[in-house]
Amino acid sequence: MFFTINNSYCGYLSTCIASILDNVDPKYILHFYIIDGGISQENKQIIQNLQIDEKYIIEFITIDTELFQKFPQSSQEHISIETNYRFLVSSLKSHLDKCIFLDADLIFLGDISKLWQIDIKDYYIAAVSDQTPLLKDNHWILSWISKLPLPSNYAYINTGVTLINLKKWREDKVEALFFQNIEKYHKILAFPDQDILNITLYKHVKYLSHIYNAMPIQTYANKKQEKEAFSNPQIIHWAGYKKPWLYIDAPYADKFWYYAKKTPFYDKMINSRTIYGASQRIKSQLSYKLGSHLLEAKSPLKALFLPITLSYITIKHKIRNFIFAQVGNANPDLKLPKLNTYADYHEALEIQEHLSYKLGNALINHPFSFIFRVRKIYKTWKRKKQ
Repeated sequence: MFFTINNSYCGYLSTCIASILDNVDPKYILHFYIIDGGISQENKQIIQNLQIDEKYIIEFITIDTELFQKFPQSSQEHISIETNYRFLVSSLKSHLDKCIFLDADLIFLGDISKLWQIDIKDYYIAAVSDQTPLLKDNHWILSWISKLPLPSNYAYINTGVTLINLKKWREDKVEALFFQNIEKYHKILAFPDQDILNITLYKHVKYLSHIYNAMPIQTYANKKQEKEAFSNPQIIHWAGYKKPWLYIDAPYADKFWYYAKKTPFYDKMINSRTIYGASQRIKSQLSYKLGSHLLEAKSPLKALFLPITLSYITIKHKIRNFIFAQVGNANPDLKLPKLNTYADYHEALEIQEHLSYKLGNALINHPFSFIFRVRKIYKTWKRKKQ
């Protein structure tokens, strides 16, 4: 299988590898090919010696990075130029007829050999269709995807997990087509590597079950796909900005840190991380949740059911806190730090000044006299806003 990373992603790659080795059928000897996007010799040596009791081979591959100097940047800051190096995969190992190509921001919960065994002899690539953050207001016609030369009924694929027919790529000179399409469409690409793969290969795509690329921080347009993805997820992929090493409350973050702890990069990842998510953490507090629903109860019907709604929110919140406490007890390093240690702490302070937060806080602290305090809370808030 192939990866392409720069030096900053070594710990996350090692975590991914650890999860693969922990779940694979032991009869397989895995080959990891890592396209070098500027990895230090020290980190290469650490990755080579992960000290995991499984049979595997790791090889670093150097490429001519000049080929990619004029490539457009991704619209997302967390996506680096190294992701485009995958365009060369069919010419890097001429003896391979097939490969798995993976992003590094994912972990395996299932056996990778099950993915490998999927038949793609009549296809260029196998992947999972992507989700609604790629669309504007959930409408394809309003999306930047509509600017790409793709049919309106085509299901755009996410390339974080791909099974690639290298033999067919070589036979049809697909690699050259990638570079031709970059030159032709560079002005309309938002995700250069993913867009080009879709543009070039869309007529020969095999769609995988969503269990092979379950994306917990994406909004699924199709509830059936979401249910399928998380019924028995084989791969968890944090596609998007909310990575588990940046956001402690990212879904499945405990799974990431479970495998991270099996790598030599664990201490460095824990001690050097810059944590975000203070604003989300405030919004997940009971005060904000209750206050938001109080403000939304404008119709007589919503007001009638408000006590039931608030009780349900409170119970659900306590269950969530209990789960987080259990995760923290299992791994003390993952206990939520103080809010003032977050990089976006100032945003959290602003949210605490919202009317919704103040109303919810008053309801929790003064449930019996709350109704008599609402007017004063509103007037004080209104005065500060002026």
